[in-house]
Amino acid sequence: MAERVVFVEPTGSFSNVFAYYMTIPMLGPLVLGTIAEQAGYDVAILNENLLRRHIRPEELADVDILCVSSMTATVERGKEIARQYRALRQAAGKPARAIIGGIHASMIPDDVTADFDQVFVGEAETKILDVLRERIRDKIVYGERAADLDAAPIPNFKLLKNWKKVHYWPILTSRGCPYDCTFCSVTQMFGRGYRTKSVERVMEEVRACETGWIFFVDDHFVVNKKRTRAILQAMRREKIHKDWSCQLRAEVSRDEELVREMRSTGCRTVYIGLESINPASLIEINKKQTVDDIRDSVRIFKQNAINVHGMFMFGSDSDRPDVFRHTSDFCRRSGLTSVQYLILTPLPGTVLYRKIEEEGRLLHRDWRYYDAMHVVFQPKQLTPIELQQGMIECFSDFYTYAGAVNESINLVYESCRALVRRLWEKAYFPSVAPMVVKVFGRPIVKSWIRFNRPYLEYLSTMRR
Repeated sequence: MAERVVFVEPTGSFSNVFAYYMTIPMLGPLVLGTIAEQAGYDVAILNENLLRRHIRPEELADVDILCVSSMTATVERGKEIARQYRALRQAAGKPARAIIGGIHASMIPDDVTADFDQVFVGEAETKILDVLRERIRDKIVYGERAADLDAAPIPNFKLLKNWKKVHYWPILTSRGCPYDCTFCSVTQMFGRGYRTKSVERVMEEVRACETGWIFFVDDHFVVNKKRTRAILQAMRREKIHKDWSCQLRAEVSRDEELVREMRSTGCRTVYIGLESINPASLIEINKKQTVDDIRDSVRIFKQNAINVHGMFMFGSDSDRPDVFRHTSDFCRRSGLTSVQYLILTPLPGTVLYRKIEEEGRLLHRDWRYYDAMHVVFQPKQLTPIELQQGMIECFSDFYTYAGAVNESINLVYESCRALVRRLWEKAYFPSVAPMVVKVFGRPIVKSWIRFNRPYLEYLSTMRR
């Protein structure tokens, strides 16, 4: 009988206000699970975010090898699952093997060695079978950066329990990022070298998405505009009619022809790390963009009927108390479809983490709160609670029922305009997304505040 291998993506604390808005499974467990399945293992993938619950004991009792993939914010839950699994197997008199990989284990492997038999550092595709077959028995296994991304199999989503509930299908077309923002761990994990899949392979994965919305999960989908155009042209040539989204940088909008091509092939939303409207903060985090770049980008994408999800971070050394009011005003006036306000977080492995640690400004190392939604370090010009409350107030200011009413009025007006324009030219009808996110965003923010009240009380005891 084939050995039973279960890959797990743990959930974190109830922290991300968008957790119920869009759940996208990580590709690591899917790719590694597919490799194991093709090698003859009996494979299942359990994603607690998709399950909307914790893994049950009976789902671990018959597992021969447990493989956990976690980020910093989910690693404590990953350790808990490993301990539960080991106790169940011990009680049944059966052997247990637990392996962990992912960004957190790769950055600080010593943090997880007590709970796992083996720790994968870096990319695991080329060595996962050697580890499962015990050809490699090292406690810490150093992976290799894949030179040929086409060599990995197309993920088998049907290995994922509750796979039919996936509405946003992740496709990764590249790894690495040529930029070097101080807060980002991408370059530490995947390098600054930009590795890509072939256009033909990308199209195979696009065709494999049976239903739903495609999300290109590259850290920056348009690093190479020529390659991006080739993908868009292939989608148009094959008459792929699927809605899709991607992550990119603000300067992409300087090429308006490319923006129009994106819209014509089904791009509905772009996710942009706008980060800050404080020019000093943009310099501090090495973002290499200006506030004018941000403003122009939002305008151009909106003019081309592409929704913009803007992500902002608070807490840089140059941020003062007025940054919240200025950012909130900017977001209301700019026409952003949705916003995600984050706390600048010193994630292990980043330049920022080393800086904050050396300065003795970490409040704690309770990794559950390293999710960019909780303050975990001492800011320079704010108290921890001022920083936390400022983020909450910005959320509350953007996601309002009054805002939803205004968006509904604007939706009717813009729909009428588009209907008239279609008499003589191509025109896109406006999206309902701005109205919907404001309706559902408000109660989610309130739930987050209620759940995290003890942490807010803890922060209120901290002084500058």
